Amino acid sequence: MTRDIDLKDGYQEIVVDDINNLNIKGRFKSDVLIRVKDCKELNIDLEVFDRGKVTLLIWNESNIETKFNENYNVDSNSTLNIAYGDLNSSNFIRNTVVNLNGKYASALVKSASLCKNKKHYSMSVNSNVPYTYGNIENYSVVLDGGNYKMDATGLIKKGAYKSESHQTSRALTFDENQVSTIIPNLIIDENDVMASHATTVGRIDDNHLVYLQSRGLTLEEVMILISTGYLLPIADFIDNEKLRMDLIQKIESMVSKECLM
Repeated sequence: MTRDIDLKDGYQEIVVDDINNLNIKGRFKSDVLIRVKDCKELNIDLEVFDRGKVTLLIWNESNIETKFNENYNVDSNSTLNIAYGDLNSSNFIRNTVVNLNGKYASALVKSASLCKNKKHYSMSVNSNVPYTYGNIENYSVVLDGGNYKMDATGLIKKGAYKSESHQTSRALTFDENQVSTIIPNLIIDENDVMASHATTVGRIDDNHLVYLQSRGLTLEEVMILISTGYLLPIADFIDNEKLRMDLIQKIESMVSKECLM
């Protein structure tokens, strides 16, 4: 099933269950929440144009393994902000490609994941013309049995001078029985650009754990406290107070459930 959507100005919500293809166009200042229910495969094509600014939060609630294929195109003087809230307990593979096709196009791609299963991401932000800006930020808490992989690529093509490509990926772990792989890629084919990447994979400092436990917290409570603080910023991605409070409750509940299992 395919759904065509012309985004309106302001906030709106889209629920995906029996939909396989979303074709979206945005030309206004739009804040969009996409709730993904049980869905085996979801293909998203989105174009931002006419000086539009689209902020998209994809909240994954699927209980079955899902494959995501996402293609985004950003035209001149337009902005796309994407965030993924992947705190559910099902496996998935997510392929995201963002093309910055016009001067002064910009994109932020951000993910927050709680991983106790298989969660594999492939993200690419491509600067195809001059004066573009791309940024990728990923934060993951990987628990016992988790299999987390992040393949993040910032591409600046030949001729895309005065462009910027940045990325930060951090995976926080508590156990040794997990797999955390982060592959940061910068592919730069132009000289007059700015680019950077930062990557951290590792366990929380044992001294921090000991200190918090000395204040009367159990190890499980420490894990919940740290994990919640690590993932909560995703709730502020869309400027909507009712949604923010709802997501905070969901994050706290899901983190508590996974850390105590």
